[in-house]
Amino acid sequence: MINEPSTAGLDLQDPTASLETYLSTPALNGAPLFILFVASKDVTTGAPWCPDVRAALPVVTEFFENHGTTLNFLKVEVGDKLAWKEKENVFRTRWGLTAIPTLGKYAMLDLGGEKVVAVGNLVENECLDVEKLTNLVEGSVYNL
Repeated sequence: MINEPSTAGLDLQDPTASLETYLSTPALNGAPLFILFVASKDVTTGAPWCPDVRAALPVVTEFFENHGTTLNFLKVEVGDKLAWKEKENVFRTRWGLTAIPTLGKYAMLDLGGEKVVAVGNLVENECLDVEKLTNLVEGSVYNL
């Protein structure tokens, strides 16, 4: 089951400043946030311009929709092909993405009183592997 929390309070342009606060919002119920970074839709076809995204999107979406627990899940478009290929694309520079699709798992950890954002991810064809999806979703945030 999917919980699509509002992105209000999550600054996609500056995740460092907003992700910690966003992960603490009541809408997430203390659970991790999963973000699937995808290609924007092609204006002529209505489908994502990236073939890897087109292949992964139904697999990941079905996995999250049919999971036994409610999961916090967002889809974020990284831009059209030209925007994504730019070296200064915010998702490359601020989010550390190197390829799409990327499914990121974001959670707060308390390490001896210091709160940090932990990240785990699956990239490209890994998003097609249901076993890897299961391990990412059900694995402990300490194993990211």
